[in-house]
Amino acid sequence: MDNNIISVTGISEPLLNLIDERVREKGGDRAAYVRDLIEQDIYGASVPRSTEGTLGRQKHTFTVQGKKRPFDPKQWAADMKRLTQGASEIPVLPPEAFTRESIYGNHD
Repeated sequence: MDNNIISVTGISEPLLNLIDERVREKGGDRAAYVRDLIEQDIYGASVPRSTEGTLGRQKHTFTVQGKKRPFDPKQWAADMKRLTQGASEIPVLPPEAFTRESIYGNHD
């Protein structure tokens, strides 16, 4: 099963930094963290397990808690700050860019 590869493109640097911070908090590696997020989304929970790495080392996969963690406003604020890094470089579009005609053109 380790030979199945999914390539994800378009992940912003701030989001990637946030993912890596979560991985550091929980231990393990980025691939295990992302795999468990996908399993959580699809199945609602994942089965705790560990897999043998390519170099014979044990890879940690994250165990999913049975319930959602409580909302932490400080963590949320820190996450939003990380996600918005570089947002000032995003160009501001004119209002006409968001009209129905500009989005759909002649399509009814």
